[in-house]
Amino acid sequence: MSISIPNSYVNPNVRTVGVSKLRSLNASQLRGIDKTLVIQENDQPLAVLVKYDDFLAMQKQLLSLLETQAVLSDQTAVEAIFAGKADVKSGNTRSIEEVRKQPK
Repeated sequence: MSISIPNSYVNPNVRTVGVSKLRSLNASQLRGIDKTLVIQENDQPLAVLVKYDDFLAMQKQLLSLLETQAVLSDQTAVEAIFAGKADVKSGNTRSIEEVRKQPK
């Protein structure tokens, strides 16, 4: 069973716009739009138009999520994270100055 929820309920910054309305907008009008646009034709979503800065932010979040997934799927990395957390909890730590003074 599929539930259809209008985008405006999920995110109030999303607005639907028909293809014909989109065609009537010029570049300066598009720059002035502060909402994400779901482009529709005959009440069917076709595409999503977001500001470029928002797109870059989404790409950054996606990359972060993929990097987290990669780390969490590496058993050695997960074990190292838990070992590090245990070291911090037990007080087995060094200051950044101590680490920098350590010979390489």
